[in-house]
Amino acid sequence: MRYVKNMLSQSALLAVSIFMVATTSLAAEPWAWKATLDGAGSGQAIVMPTALYVDAERQRYYVVDSGGNRLLSFSREGTFLLAFTAEGKLQIPYDMVRESADVIWVVERGRNSLTSINIKAKEVVTHIIKDGERVLVPDRLDYKNGIFYVLDKESGQIALLGSDLALQKWLACPECTSGFVDFKLTNAGIWALDQLDKKVVQFDAEGKLIKQFDVGQQVEFPVSLAIGPADNVYVLDRHAADIDVFDPQGNFKYSFLAKGWSRGELYFPIEIVFDPWGGLCVVEEGNGRVEVFGR
Repeated sequence: MRYVKNMLSQSALLAVSIFMVATTSLAAEPWAWKATLDGAGSGQAIVMPTALYVDAERQRYYVVDSGGNRLLSFSREGTFLLAFTAEGKLQIPYDMVRESADVIWVVERGRNSLTSINIKAKEVVTHIIKDGERVLVPDRLDYKNGIFYVLDKESGQIALLGSDLALQKWLACPECTSGFVDFKLTNAGIWALDQLDKKVVQFDAEGKLIKQFDVGQQVEFPVSLAIGPADNVYVLDRHAADIDVFDPQGNFKYSFLAKGWSRGELYFPIEIVFDPWGGLCVVEEGNGRVEVFGR
């Protein structure tokens, strides 16, 4: 009888252990694959994506295909809609935003320009941005309330430009060795990522430095960040091909995803973006696609 009781006790412990492992695994990986944006099924396979712009009003995803010199649009459900090339005038587009119903802005590395495209008028105008005599090298781009936020690749600082593209302010990290590689706008301000020193930096809406914290113990090669639910900070690691999550104070919470070529895996990821519908989108240069994850 004692033997039977011991066996039952051991079985119960094993069941509890399995349950705890499964529960821990679910808690550690709360994001599951939802959709893939790649254009392959329509004959418009993405060559080398570098950025994603999400249009909440139109419920559209816009993928910047640097390798194909075009912008690809997808529905909220992930269905391919249209390939836009500005009549073959785009030269290595890298990032984009929409200013109005008819006007989009594109960072073109082939011209080192911030290029405005009036879709209705079919007008393409390139703008070389300067700070005095120094020419900026546009990299990441965003737009809010009449202000363009342009990451200058050469200095690693964020330039704030007015609607006339006149320089208004610089945002810099005083303790960063090489400057920023990515940034995201939120209602409360601006979050930016330093790659070499592996730091996350937060500014308020006026550009005042609020705080910064290190992510180097968990992240090998940070390339992008995004601010998710509860203001948790998601940092994309290009070399490890995973995402590391931190609370707003910089405390590490968990990592998820892994390197690979299958659905839900990453290969040379370059950017992460949250969409307005609860999805976490990862732009992958290596796999030529955008993977969308949901809870």
